[in-house]
Amino acid sequence: MPGAWLRAIVAAALLLTWLVPVARLAVLPQQRALERAATEPMCLSARAALVLPGIDDTGSSRALTQRPTLADVAAPMQRAFDKQWQTDLTRVLFVALAAAMLLFGARRFGGVAPLLVIAAASLYLWAYEPHWDAYRLLGVTQSLPLWWHAISQWGWALQAERLLAPLMVWVALLGACWLLLRMEGAWPRRMQQQVHAPLRLFVTK
Repeated sequence: MPGAWLRAIVAAALLLTWLVPVARLAVLPQQRALERAATEPMCLSARAALVLPGIDDTGSSRALTQRPTLADVAAPMQRAFDKQWQTDLTRVLFVALAAAMLLFGARRFGGVAPLLVIAAASLYLWAYEPHWDAYRLLGVTQSLPLWWHAISQWGWALQAERLLAPLMVWVALLGACWLLLRMEGAWPRRMQQQVHAPLRLFVTK
């Protein structure tokens, strides 16, 4: 059985890869819709004053101006954000299951846990398309202090997404493949031991 330290490194790399998607779950769909409505140009134009026909207190017709609230504009978008939030939650739960099985269920589930980790890492590569902007910036600046000064100006989410995740996803993927290969290499030896054990008992008798 591969060492526990190797499984711990792979599990930690997988969780660090999904750090930003996990943090995004704290922003609920209603809040996401409100933020989009507050920043999207089309939503801002929808909040422009609407001129509606009306009648004043004297009985004469006049134009009434009504301005939609931010919640009114965000309401139609909330259904899409509900689906997105549920999708993110399902992905994060799958990642947590893969990490937990790798750490605590290696003996019981055998080679299933590395396969789940490979699937979780591949899911991140497919769903979020990691960007290597931080590492390309190092080639542009050609100076480690200058590069770090530029990187330190980023927020933690951007650092995790552009600096940490692109590296950690490959650590998790390659580490899980190595674990799987080591487990498969151990299976023939186990089968040989299971076959040789009855023969040794027969010879000793």
